Amino acid sequence: MIVYDCDDPAQFAELSQRNGVENLTMRNLISTFGPDALPEASNRGFRPR
Repeated sequence: MIVYDCDDPAQFAELSQRNGVENLTMRNLISTFGPDALPEASNRGFRPR
């Protein structure tokens, strides 16, 4: 699993572009969670982009 930091404008733009091209939302291939901190993402098994 890959995590994107949506507080980072460049990463958010990349994710938005991927979602537009690959239709991640409609294919249920994207999720969100909180707290929205990178250490928490790491604890949940995600790796940085």
